[in-house]
Amino acid sequence: MRIANIVSAIVGMLVSGGAFAYTYTFKKFKNVPVGPEFFPRMLALGMFICCVVLLLSNLRQTEKNKGAAPTLSLKNKGVQKALLSIVLILVYALMWEFTGFLVITPFALFAMIFILGKRNYKMMIFVSIAATIVIFLIFKMLLGIEMPLGFVENLL
Repeated sequence: MRIANIVSAIVGMLVSGGAFAYTYTFKKFKNVPVGPEFFPRMLALGMFICCVVLLLSNLRQTEKNKGAAPTLSLKNKGVQKALLSIVLILVYALMWEFTGFLVITPFALFAMIFILGKRNYKMMIFVSIAATIVIFLIFKMLLGIEMPLGFVENLL
């Protein structure tokens, strides 16, 4: 398990470094105190720090990290949920510009809650819509960042 953790830490550090570097390609906005690059940079930095901690904690051999690394199986429900979540996020990202934040986000949140195993549909609908509105208002009013409205923009 020790070698798997070390390799994972190094790969994670490379991915987070690449993500951090990619944020420099984001569009710059005038008179916006916190640009769209801020949050992804903080996530990349946090991921990098976690990977460094993982690497340092596994560089010395202990009884805890001596055993073999567990294998991943597509039969595992957790792995299935993770892969389904990744597919959902990719579809969400691909449709975001066209459909707009306000249209696609409630559906994506509802689907993610469903994947996680909740089945209280009234609460799922409420949370999906309320969270979308709250997030939209925070970005628009508090941070001054415009979210893409997609085809809804032509209707307004």
